[in-house]
Amino acid sequence: MSNSKSTIQLKMEKNKENILSFFNEKVEFYKIRELRKIYKECIYKKYIYSATTFTAFQKYLIQNDIYKEKFVLEFPSKTYTRYFVENPSLYRAIQSISSNAYFSHYSAVEYHNLTNNIPKTIFISLEKSKPLKEATKKQLIQEEINKAFYMPPRISKNLTVKDIYSINLLQSKYSNKLGIIEANYNNAKINITNIERTLIDIAVSPYYCGGCFEVLNVYKKAKGRVDIQKLYDMLIKLDYIYPHHQAIGFYLEKAGYNEDYLKLFDHDKKLRFFIQRELKEKDRKYSERWNLYYPEFL
Repeated sequence: MSNSKSTIQLKMEKNKENILSFFNEKVEFYKIRELRKIYKECIYKKYIYSATTFTAFQKYLIQNDIYKEKFVLEFPSKTYTRYFVENPSLYRAIQSISSNAYFSHYSAVEYHNLTNNIPKTIFISLEKSKPLKEATKKQLIQEEINKAFYMPPRISKNLTVKDIYSINLLQSKYSNKLGIIEANYNNAKINITNIERTLIDIAVSPYYCGGCFEVLNVYKKAKGRVDIQKLYDMLIKLDYIYPHHQAIGFYLEKAGYNEDYLKLFDHDKKLRFFIQRELKEKDRKYSERWNLYYPEFL
């Protein structure tokens, strides 16, 4: 067995230049399918023996500094394996899931310094592809809102754990990367929602930001930093079925924003809305201006 191993090693050393020529491009990381393709190509070209295992090939690459860290994110929906040339920061490694992925919700809140908390869950959203055909927007009725918002929220269970963090991979509607910016975080480039998109996202899904009380605190901290007209225009483009403009108007009012900003959202309020799901009657109050139920503690 030891002779077999040494023969395999000698074969790879003999063809070292040819093997390493596949890795001359300046790339940040390799996907497992890319390494397997190179591995098979090396077998085909007889640079390595067919008996060489993929594991042995990987060890050889590590020995020759082709990559330094194997990073694995194992979600229930899919496993992402990346081989980084240099040791990446956690956020950069998570970003490698996809160029269409971006940090969102409470992770974006933390990045923009809009909370005093230190979240232990990292939220990364993966934008869906553009639909082949535009869906016809249906007419919403009050009974549908009541039915949906009396039920518990559908919280993503697409989670994995890395170090001390829980990582939640979300699916977001196609928006052509609306409100998503490139930023530097811990000396690494990542995609993340800007302040305006962040405030929209956490109003739509407060359970990905510690709840509506924390959302209100974020709106307060964002005063003087957020462009409300830009936020409103972005909300219109996102074209949600539910009247989330009522919830955002409510947050802005509670956070003490100028009346001129509130007027942008003060329209089309025929349907009674809820600031969060599963809001029991005994625990809620009603805003007549926004035609909205909200928790009594706000």
